[in-house]
Amino acid sequence: MQARSIFTKALFDQKMQILGFGLTLAVIAAMDVYIWPSYRDTLQNFEIPPAFEALLGGDLNLATAPGFLSAEFYSWIPILLLVYAVIQGTGAIAGEESGGTMDLVLAQPVTRRSFVLQRIAATILASVLIIAIGYTGWLVSVPFVDIDVTLWDVFLANVNLLPITLLFFALSLAAGAIAPTRGMAVAVTVGIATATFFMQTLAATVDVLEPLRYLSPFYYYGNGQPLVDGLNWAHVALLTGISCGLAIVAVRTFEERDVSVGGASDLTLAAMLRRTFATRTGT
Repeated sequence: MQARSIFTKALFDQKMQILGFGLTLAVIAAMDVYIWPSYRDTLQNFEIPPAFEALLGGDLNLATAPGFLSAEFYSWIPILLLVYAVIQGTGAIAGEESGGTMDLVLAQPVTRRSFVLQRIAATILASVLIIAIGYTGWLVSVPFVDIDVTLWDVFLANVNLLPITLLFFALSLAAGAIAPTRGMAVAVTVGIATATFFMQTLAATVDVLEPLRYLSPFYYYGNGQPLVDGLNWAHVALLTGISCGLAIVAVRTFEERDVSVGGASDLTLAAMLRRTFATRTGT
């Protein structure tokens, strides 16, 4: 395998995921826009229960098109994209090790850093393509429905999907570099995602827990609020910065430790700390 082919192969291997996730987003987006006229009058006097409002991530007026689309689409779509991010993040390093193919890859004229960086670049591009394909759902619906949003509004809201997706990709990539098996990397990433999601939800309903929301990436995502209030570029920069930091952790950890063919057998915390900070003795 030539070093330059890692990027193209990684992207090619994701082709069905790109189409599958992208078309799913597009279909859901178009459906939400086309059903809006049927719900517009019904929702005029609808009051959202506080618990449901917290689940949606904020004070949304469902009687407005931006509020309705935020609740019906942008409040939960990151969960779908999180699935994609975890698949790719844990597969890049931990998946190759658990499958026993990492030694074959590294036997080629490619450095560990180049291998990981090309896998990262391929997933970034694939994420952009998924969101771009999803945007076609808005293109084939918004211009043809009497709805108070513009294509630019939903474009910015779609851009806001990218940082949260890449954050969980970088988290799962780092977990895959540190954890001894892909299964454990998945468990760690999903555990953190679940905990922070419900942390954001509880913090919105329980006053004493409100400061905890600043620890949740879902707070900075905004759960579709960009469609209502516009894009918060400071939050985008923060999520992007954390993603870069996690990617650096993944690259440095993988560069410095030994490769476990078939996955490591020692699943203790001490073993994972050794994997994180040890200097490799071989390839």
